[in-house]
Amino acid sequence: METVFGRTRSLLLSDTAYATEQSYRLTDDVKYTTDAQGYYAHLAADGSWPDLNYHTDAPSAWRPSWHLYRVMLLVREYHKNNDPKYLDAIHRTLKFWIANDFICTNWWQNQINVPYVYSTIMLMMDKDANATETDFLNNVLIKRVQQKKPVGQNKIWQHDIESRIALIHHNAGAFNTAIQNMQSVISVGVGEGIQPDYSFHQHGPMLQFGNYGLHFINSLLFWMKVTANTGFAFDADKQKMIFDYCSNGIRWSVFKGAMDITAIGRQSRPNSAVKRGQTLLDNFNLLKSFDNGDPCKYALDGLSDGCPINGNKAFWRSDYMVQLKGGHYAMSVKMHGPGVSKVESINGENMKGAFLADGVTLIQQSGKEYRDIQAVWNWAMLPGTTSDTTIKPYDREVFKTSNLGVFTGLISDGTIGATAMTYDRLGVKAHKSYFFVGDMMVCLGAGIESAHRKNLVTTVDQNYYTGKVVKSQANSPLLPWVWHNNTGYFFIDKNSKPVTTIKAQAGSWNTVDNAADKQMLSDSVFTLYQPQSTLDTYAYIVRPETDAKSMTKLAQSILVKVIKNTAEIQAIQSGNTLIATFYTPGLLQVTDYNIQPDKACMIVCKTIAGKQRVWVSDPSRTQLSVNLSINAKVKRVVLPQGALLGSSVEVN
Repeated sequence: METVFGRTRSLLLSDTAYATEQSYRLTDDVKYTTDAQGYYAHLAADGSWPDLNYHTDAPSAWRPSWHLYRVMLLVREYHKNNDPKYLDAIHRTLKFWIANDFICTNWWQNQINVPYVYSTIMLMMDKDANATETDFLNNVLIKRVQQKKPVGQNKIWQHDIESRIALIHHNAGAFNTAIQNMQSVISVGVGEGIQPDYSFHQHGPMLQFGNYGLHFINSLLFWMKVTANTGFAFDADKQKMIFDYCSNGIRWSVFKGAMDITAIGRQSRPNSAVKRGQTLLDNFNLLKSFDNGDPCKYALDGLSDGCPINGNKAFWRSDYMVQLKGGHYAMSVKMHGPGVSKVESINGENMKGAFLADGVTLIQQSGKEYRDIQAVWNWAMLPGTTSDTTIKPYDREVFKTSNLGVFTGLISDGTIGATAMTYDRLGVKAHKSYFFVGDMMVCLGAGIESAHRKNLVTTVDQNYYTGKVVKSQANSPLLPWVWHNNTGYFFIDKNSKPVTTIKAQAGSWNTVDNAADKQMLSDSVFTLYQPQSTLDTYAYIVRPETDAKSMTKLAQSILVKVIKNTAEIQAIQSGNTLIATFYTPGLLQVTDYNIQPDKACMIVCKTIAGKQRVWVSDPSRTQLSVNLSINAKVKRVVLPQGALLGSSVEVN
């Protein structure tokens, strides 16, 4: 027990990146504007800081809590310099807090954040804490820690605080109980937490890589570190679940050192993507001290040399797919339907993101294409979405709606893949498939309907303008194309009439997140979209790593063949590979073979040396099996069930 106490206190008093408040700083719930010496210099006589608003009603980034985090800095500084003036300052700041006992409108601040940081301060101070300070913890804050029905990361936070309190009291029994309760949250299943596909859910079936899913790692690794090789050490199987979640899950969301916007969750704030990448790097460096096998197992794109991450990753539990070619490009798509929740908007966060999980596609090469673009983004025209541009994405009534399309899911063989979505939201309907093959993303839409077609568009991309756009000639016999930022966009529907706009777009972070700055920003934004006022289909290819000079040649060579694009079947062929979405059972005729399933499904078929390798998935998540006919030979494909429902299965 004393070993763990000593390790914990030493880590809390250190200046390492992993000391303690990493989770809160990465989300900007806490910000430091100076160091301990600066805060000491500006401390008022009554123990308050004049620049803090102690009476704000803000539910997140709650300024009164910043008072306690500043106290943590003072405690660290005191243990460096042993200057009694700093100890006196610490006592004054705590006296001020205890006298006021600030309460927030957000329960999380009162039951998690304040007890967490206050108990941490008491651990750091140890015998320097006076009776009044310890009594406030024991008689006031401890009563607030218990949650009614904690789950997922909220449950971990409760037991994290209980662990700190048990160490303060040197209570080995209570500490062991808290650590065991914390470990009970570590599991792989379809409830909240780590999913069978190694995505992370909280607040129901909602992807939370960059929010709760990252706090999950921060909290657990702290306690794994200080309990290692003691009687309180984490069980081996629990540690492995954390290792697998990190190596097979969350690291796929990072490209060029920053996390995918669509994987972060509701806390879309300045520099949020980069902060999450850096925090993961700190975590993974610590992980290597526990799991020191393959040096590339915890590599992060842009942050780890010599370990490229390549392939297609299908998070079927979260309707999220990533196609990654390490160091070169990352393409992703995020959807939602009845089985997966959209991104939430609470506590004044994600105020404009009503459509952030409606088939949003991000195409990255430099990693800067969408870096902190949220303040100036047109949130009614997000890349990859089909939308009525008159619908306001910040309207609270809009947030209450979701995609009602029941056929939403993915298929992957680990190197290529596709996602499909029947879209039905706010009067807009469409059948949308996104195929990832041969360094391309092929996007097909069909059966597009809306009562207000005049304002209906499919947005191909919307990112920072980089100074040059090249287009195919209007009278060219070739299919139209547009080039921008080392990316080629080819429109393979002959009726396509793509529209390009380049304009300065203005906005503030405060309209995205209520806790952010109100300063107005402006930047030049490139938007490419397909009007759907007269068209009920679209078909286009996105190809990264393409120079402008090669566009005409690529347009002549036809990068991929669209076999079918209807509301019943969407299918493409690239070389020896066929990928198809069957929204309904039907016959698909291809040059080499005919393929026909008896139920709605998705199929990948590769012909190698005259033989087919086939993968099947069920986005509806309702079927037990599919009878699949290829060239009149029928095979009954048993589909994954239970925790693997919706995943891909290879047909033997």
